[in-house]
Amino acid sequence: MNREQRGVVKAVAVIAALLWIVLGLRFGWPMWLWFALVVLTLAAPWLVFWRYRSWKERKLAAEPQLVEAAEPPERPAPVEQLLSRLPIRSAHPDYKFLLSGKVFWYPRPDAPGLPHADPGALAVDVVLEQAKYLVAEIPPDEGELAQYRLNAALGAERTDPSGHVSAWAGDVRLELTESDADRLRHLAEGSKRQELWQRNRDHEREKRAYLADDVLKDPGSALVWWLAREDGNVGEAVHQIGNLRRLTAAAHDTRVPAPDIDAPQWISAVPTDQPTMRSIRFEEFELQGSGWGAPQHVLAAIESLATGEERAVLGRRVAEVLAAHGHRELAELVRDTFDNRQLPGSEAS
Repeated sequence: MNREQRGVVKAVAVIAALLWIVLGLRFGWPMWLWFALVVLTLAAPWLVFWRYRSWKERKLAAEPQLVEAAEPPERPAPVEQLLSRLPIRSAHPDYKFLLSGKVFWYPRPDAPGLPHADPGALAVDVVLEQAKYLVAEIPPDEGELAQYRLNAALGAERTDPSGHVSAWAGDVRLELTESDADRLRHLAEGSKRQELWQRNRDHEREKRAYLADDVLKDPGSALVWWLAREDGNVGEAVHQIGNLRRLTAAAHDTRVPAPDIDAPQWISAVPTDQPTMRSIRFEEFELQGSGWGAPQHVLAAIESLATGEERAVLGRRVAEVLAAHGHRELAELVRDTFDNRQLPGSEAS
């Protein structure tokens, strides 16, 4: 109990004693009664305090005294030993790292048995065993980065199996021989060149497949591709029909069609006195004929270049060009022949 607590106990005891006196005078108690109550009130707190103090002292005396731990013996000053370019196998069996660094060690005072004849060799062996285990997982081209992990692992103190020395390492470095370093550089450069060459070859293959299987699949596909590239220049497309046919045949290693003897003259004036023009039969056309006019050449070219929907698309575009150049009758003939559906907006103006 501290000083402040004792002061509080005294004040409470005095107040209680005064209270007994007031009550005894008020109710006419006998003097010995309220006098006894006053004495007990003043003495009771001190009696309790004394009993508590005696109990606490007995308890402390019964507790065992803690024995102070003996301080460990002071560690001897470590001995330093240098390691210079020791070969250690890397993750690649044909490449070895050259390990350099410093080994720190001290003899253990509690070593069992007789002292070792060469404790420095024990210390180096402890460090090298751990280093060989770690370096065996490092690729030859990552030696510089692995130095930090190696220093962190070998910097921890360890004891040899016999318990004679404790050792650790610092300033550990990994190097490759000049020949191995040059060989790795050449291999890396060759791998990069090979990867670039492979990418270029794959790109060329994709481009060839696109041209052979898509663009030059047939003359109609080639013509539509040419029109898309030339922004719908139908007039020039008609002049390129022969070249596209020969190019498609050559791309698929088939017979190249012979060139037309009579070049198409579809832009020249078309005579209007040909009442049988709408009844031309394509089965009777022969590319080697010598008496054809412009309508026969145009219709035969469209017939031979495309089939199905592509033929209808080609016919509509050629008809639009013919109508734009004033050849309305020939344009009507092309429409009636290849596009019987007469899509809205395709009529000649």
